[in-house]
Amino acid sequence: MPLSATLVHQLRAFEAVGRHGSFKRAADELSVTQSALSHQVRHLEQHLGVALLLRLHRRIEMTEEGRRLCADCTAGFQTLERAVRQLTHTDAESTLTVGVAPYFSARWLTPRLGRWWARHPNIDLQLRHAYQPADFLHDKVDAGISWGHGNWDQAEVKRVLTGELVAVCSPALPSLGAIAKDIGTLTRQRLMCEFDRRHWELWFRNAGHVVTRKLDVVVFDDSHALRRAALEGHGVALFFRGLVQEDLASGQLVQILDVSVDPGSAYYFVRPKGKPVGPKLAAFQRWLMDEVRRAPFA
Repeated sequence: MPLSATLVHQLRAFEAVGRHGSFKRAADELSVTQSALSHQVRHLEQHLGVALLLRLHRRIEMTEEGRRLCADCTAGFQTLERAVRQLTHTDAESTLTVGVAPYFSARWLTPRLGRWWARHPNIDLQLRHAYQPADFLHDKVDAGISWGHGNWDQAEVKRVLTGELVAVCSPALPSLGAIAKDIGTLTRQRLMCEFDRRHWELWFRNAGHVVTRKLDVVVFDDSHALRRAALEGHGVALFFRGLVQEDLASGQLVQILDVSVDPGSAYYFVRPKGKPVGPKLAAFQRWLMDEVRRAPFA
């Protein structure tokens, strides 16, 4: 007799409880409440007509029947998982999954994908957007393009784009003319950045200007929002030199002085350390670095 969906859920709940020896850990794994898990196990016991768990003070133990059923369930679920992996293995052969920082993807990588598809039409490139660096232990990705310091354990890295920051603003900013005549005027403007307000102090130092007043610095935690604020004329922003070229070329933004700040981070291509580089990943890395050589300030 085929198992009903309800019975399968109850068996999965019981197997998790038995394997962990804990309702709490089993509930965390299955993303359900302990109460719901307890009800599922009780319904399973009622359906089978046998006790599977002994609920003691602050702990549980499996009965003999429970131990036998738990072992069989674990083996059965493992068999099903292997079968599913084998069915999806063929698709994985032609798929390359790359984790990528969202803003870098939108402003730099995505506009160039046409050349990738033209060169490699038979490789199924899948992008997984994430703000955190690629985690090869937990994320199902073959490589990543990540923002950070570049010193990640268990990863081999190659710099894709420098992290240099430059001061940009809308050409319609009312005080732009005054700033061009006297850089000190900029210290009285609303200043914006993404990472650390002290980067503005460093920018003025690199520009050879001594700051004698407290700076009005607004910190955004998102590159899209920071760019938008600059485009709307809300102030002057410190922004990635390598990712603002299109806005400068179109005249939507203008750069103030040829001065930059190194935040100590950059965009890196990362892949698992010590893992053989397959042909798909090698092809993507070659294409990526070719595109870097095309790009200004890369």
